[in-house]
Amino acid sequence: MICWDEKIVDRMKLGEQNAFEQCYRQLSPLIYTAILKICKKRCDANDLLQDTFITAFEKINSYQQETSFIAWLKTIAFNKTFNFLKKEKKLLVGIEHLPEQLSDDSELTTAVEQSNLLLHLFEHIPEMERLILWLYIVEQYSHQEIAQLVNKTPSYSKSLVSRCLKKLRAKHEVNNYAY
Repeated sequence: MICWDEKIVDRMKLGEQNAFEQCYRQLSPLIYTAILKICKKRCDANDLLQDTFITAFEKINSYQQETSFIAWLKTIAFNKTFNFLKKEKKLLVGIEHLPEQLSDDSELTTAVEQSNLLLHLFEHIPEMERLILWLYIVEQYSHQEIAQLVNKTPSYSKSLVSRCLKKLRAKHEVNNYAY
């Protein structure tokens, strides 16, 4: 868990170099992981991470403490990633995270099967659906927040998530795994 101190933002607004470095050291792993899970390429994720922090540092004075700084930074990261993927016409979202501690081989097998199933399902979902599902399920963004990110309405996000989950539930692989 990240222990973020909002006072660092005040120091960044004053132009303190140490505050910028501290911000980057503390938050870059979190932001990098979120970007990498969406774009899937380390070199692209590294570039997007750098772009995210450059933009955040350039616009630090526009940050309002009505929302958390981490949420504001993630919004910049997702906007950068979304625009990059839109430009590149590729949105490859996969879930490859396995629990760090597994007690026996059967748990490992189950975790691998679940990860492979999710990866397989995400690969067969259109680009926009992958992004919105990722933001809603994994990042736990609200439909309102997603709508702002993708320039659509909240009802668009809700219906897309609903339709997509319905499609996924109907997949043969899911039915076989569930029983």
